[in-house]
Amino acid sequence: MHNARDPPCIKVVNMASASCLALFGVRSFGAMPTFNVNSVDWDELYDGVASYAPGNPGWNIGELQPELAAMERQGRFRSPVLDSGCGVGVTTLALAQKGYDAVGLDLSRSAIEQARRAAASGGHDVEFGVADLSKSTGYENYFYTVVDGLVFHCLPEQLRNSYIESSARALRPGGRFFALVFSTDAFPPHADFGPRPFTEPELRETVGRQLIVDEVRPARAWVNVPRTLPDGFEYRNVTIGSDGRARLPSFLVSAHRG
Repeated sequence: MHNARDPPCIKVVNMASASCLALFGVRSFGAMPTFNVNSVDWDELYDGVASYAPGNPGWNIGELQPELAAMERQGRFRSPVLDSGCGVGVTTLALAQKGYDAVGLDLSRSAIEQARRAAASGGHDVEFGVADLSKSTGYENYFYTVVDGLVFHCLPEQLRNSYIESSARALRPGGRFFALVFSTDAFPPHADFGPRPFTEPELRETVGRQLIVDEVRPARAWVNVPRTLPDGFEYRNVTIGSDGRARLPSFLVSAHRG
């Protein structure tokens, strides 16, 4: 994690391929999210064998997303916490290490198996489970906090409303929902592949149908730099940090259940 004393970042704008990044000596760590949200096989992706996104998924940066870590330091999270779309459990385990009662749920059985192995190897008693979060978390009126770290924009647009409805049901009255999502400043909004980024009005409207929106503010999401990108794919307004990771324009939405 970096602070104001870190070396300056390289600004990269409208880069259309990973080869452009090599010009700046940037290392490749994994795959950017260049899948089709309507057809992606999440188990294949988390097993690292997807031809369209080989290797470690780009959002697996090995630590809490810095924007979410800042929220935690501010005391915004309260147990029990749901890590919604937990993947291999990085956020869930990071919160458990800080003393939170955390639960991780994900659609991918492969990701959950990896998360359980990580918990066991670290000696953490954390609950992980497979769930289609666009239908139900399996919990109602239970969590004080739901955290979504780069999941919401991975859903097909027709599942956005049901996902927020499911998250709202899982929250206790007054419980809080936090989501870090890509903005349309980062990805072309009408591309055939990649995340489904949000405009601020879209995000406010979608979340606001089920929850009371407290704030939507500009943010940055950290992802690993790609090895390859599909022909014609473009990501924009990217900052490359001194650690070689990309920081993409995003929104951080804070909301609560009434």
